[in-house]
Amino acid sequence: MDLRSKEIKWALALIIIGFLALLDGFGAIDLWGSFWRLWPVILIVWGFSLLRKRGRYSQHGGRRMFGDTVETSDSPYVKHSSAFGDINIRVRTDDFSGGSASTVFGTISIDLAEVRRIVGYGQLDLHTVFGDISVRVPAGMPVEVRSSGVFGEIKAPEDGSFEGKCYRSPGAGSGEGTLVIDCSQVFGDVEVITA
Repeated sequence: MDLRSKEIKWALALIIIGFLALLDGFGAIDLWGSFWRLWPVILIVWGFSLLRKRGRYSQHGGRRMFGDTVETSDSPYVKHSSAFGDINIRVRTDDFSGGSASTVFGTISIDLAEVRRIVGYGQLDLHTVFGDISVRVPAGMPVEVRSSGVFGEIKAPEDGSFEGKCYRSPGAGSGEGTLVIDCSQVFGDVEVITA
């Protein structure tokens, strides 16, 4: 079962509402009295949602606020950050050097299927809070994933090896030519997909 970010948010909201209703039923809390005191939170969440849909942002060095980033890049290096938005980058270059991306309440999706060689730095630093990370790589590209995630897992092709929260594909080494993906995520999964 592959849940999308929006489905996960709805599922968590339903679980929380159900839990609160259960506590109310046992008399542990006064749900309706608390609801009427906290109803302005609904307006705050609604306002954030409207800002995100409009995509208001400030674009300074790859930073974006309240909106999704969808980009096709010919650069060998990526750098983006976002809050309340998804980052989707497709890299169209033969040589890739690495970069970074971070988001809060959003997902990171990087497509490196057209990359032929990893050169130079060769590391992607990816960070999410309440969001998943997915990286698409060409078949046969050596990949090493290092994760320091909380409440998430690594999903990768089965031909590699797992050691704790690290994954290494066949041929992955410490030298040039290996794509190193260094992730930190809270409430999110990391997925490596081969093209």
